[in-house]
Parts: sequence; structure tokens; C-alpha cells
Amino acid sequence: MQAVASTFSGAALRVAQPSGRTTRRSVVVRAEGAELAKVERVAKAGGLYKNFTSGQALTYLDGSLPGDFGFDPLGLSDPEGAGGFITPEWLSYSEVIHGRWAMLGAAGFLAPEILASAGVIPATPEEAVWFRSGVIPPAGQYGKYWVDPYTLFWIEAILMNFAELKRWQDFKNPGSQGKQYFLGLEAVLGGSGNPAYPGGQFFNMFNLGKTPEAMKKLQTNEIRNGRLAMIACLGMFGQAVATSTGPFQNLLDHLADPVSNNVLGNLSTFLK
Repeated sequence: MQAVASTFSGAALRVAQPSGRTTRRSVVVRAEGAELAKVERVAKAGGLYKNFTSGQALTYLDGSLPGDFGFDPLGLSDPEGAGGFITPEWLSYSEVIHGRWAMLGAAGFLAPEILASAGVIPATPEEAVWFRSGVIPPAGQYGKYWVDPYTLFWIEAILMNFAELKRWQDFKNPGSQGKQYFLGLEAVLGGSGNPAYPGGQFFNMFNLGKTPEAMKKLQTNEIRNGRLAMIACLGMFGQAVATSTGPFQNLLDHLADPVSNNVLGNLSTFLK
């Protein structure tokens, strides 16, 4: 490793060039005072990534993770500050999983209400609203299921707990689920060694991302959409509390009267 450092006008420019077959070159410009360290990938991201990243975050966020633009204002992924089970690896993994659940959740919030409004499914728009079609008392529809809601709740809890334990075991010991008997699906559950992206005939049935570059692009798009979906779910939670109506009806109301039906209007109604 050869490093050439020169100092001029109160700023330091360091160029690191590894020897051997690797030709990758990294350039980091650090300015004195309150200015933040910048790298090319952060500058391209723009917005919050460009304005609120820091030199400290760029020391451990090197761009190898999908959706990594050096943005970690709370230092949650800092290896020096990690402790217990909340490690940078766990945070990165859990963000992917939560993003996937949020994308499914956002679609589940909207689709039944839209389909019911269009007359595609045999339910009224009121029944198809996400917080009224479940088993959450007192808003849930209790007479619409094959079993009473409390029994259904515990069945779902047990099944989800089983699935989550299998996922946790695979995170702690990648590939371990391929060594445990599970209805002949052991080869499918073997994974790729990366628990967040198990791949294989079941988890990547369309064989997407045939090259590392294509896979990295797909992973980045996924995490971007997952982050947006998590914010969207939070917004739909808030709208449900403030308006007692579904997100699709909220959209129709806003389009009909955007001056009255907006975040500020709903907040003022909620605070009364």
C-alpha cells in the first residue's frame, strides 16, 4: 500500500492506491473546521446523504452494503459503539427484513380497499379497510372468519413465532436450516451464506441478478423501496388514528379538497 499525502490551504488530500491486481482507488477529501468529509458515492446520492453524513460514518460505511450512502447520523452502525446482539450486521439484516414486511404491509393496506371500491371483491369499502378487516379489538370484523378472532390470533402468533425462530437461527448460523429436517425442503432452506439474500430456487425463482453488478443494483432498489414503505406504513398508521378511514379514502378526500384534507388539517382535528 502506497500513500501520498499533501497538505495545502488548510485541507488534506490523501490518495490510497493498493498494489497487486486490485486497481480500485479511493480518494477522500477532509477539510478542517465544520465541513463534512465527502466521497463520490455520497455526492451522487445528494439530499440528506450529502448534507448530513460525517467523516466518522465514512470510516465504517464503505459502500459495500446495498443502499449505503454514508448516512448514519446516530452512529448505530459504528462497530466501536455496538454492543450485545445489536451489531452492525444485525442492523443491516433487520433493515432488509423490515423493509420487505413494510412493502407487503403497504400493499395489504391499499389493495383490499381499492378492490372493494372497484367492486372486484365481495366486500364493502368499509369492511375492507385494513384496521377494520383484522382481528384487532374493537375495530375488527369478528364474524368474518372461520374461527373466533382470539383463536385465530394465537394460531397466527404460533406460526409466525416458528418462522421467526427459523430465520433467527439462520442468521446466527448461516446454512444451518439446510441441515435440519423440514418436510424435505432442506435443500431449499440451505441459503447462500448471506441470510438477508438466501437465493436459490425458492427465494430467487426467476434467477434475477445474474451478475454481481446486477444483483447489487436490485438489492439497492429493494432497500430504497423498503425504506419508503416503512415511512408509508407509519403515515398510514397516523392517518388511521387521525381520520378513522382507510388510506385510499384519505387519498380520494385529499384529491377532492386538498386545502382542507391534508396533514395539518388532520392534525388539528386530532388535537381538538
